[in-house]
Amino acid sequence: MRASVLERSSTQERIHERRQTRRVYEVWASLIRGPLPDWRSMQATDLGDDWAWCYAVDWRRSRGFPYFIFLGDQLSHYSNVFLSGARECEMTLLEKATRQMEEVVLDRAPIFSDEDVTLYDGRRVLLRSVILPLADDGETVSHIFGAANGRFV
Repeated sequence: MRASVLERSSTQERIHERRQTRRVYEVWASLIRGPLPDWRSMQATDLGDDWAWCYAVDWRRSRGFPYFIFLGDQLSHYSNVFLSGARECEMTLLEKATRQMEEVVLDRAPIFSDEDVTLYDGRRVLLRSVILPLADDGETVSHIFGAANGRFV
């Protein structure tokens, strides 16, 4: 059965969540039946237009930087938008959105982030992201699934 972003599997009641990161989390949470969900289950979900703002990383193949196995159309634009600041001038919005993946792996738990970041050209963006663990065997994190989006402030 495919999980829908507009349904909670436990109650089948409609939800009207406006935050994309929350909708993606709700789908991920609906797949949990004890152990962590796997990448195959996540691929089978109906995220609709939200897929364009999602990514998947094969954690087992990541060495020093994420090994992306999926990068949504809209999110891919963040891969070349650099931030401003002494410590972040070489970091893109996508890197900022994915920087806590190791913590997700260690804790085997999601992380949400809402940050006001400054771009290289001085514009400010409210960046929202969620990072979710996936496990092929239900226990050991093998993949990371996430979503991120932003709006100018």
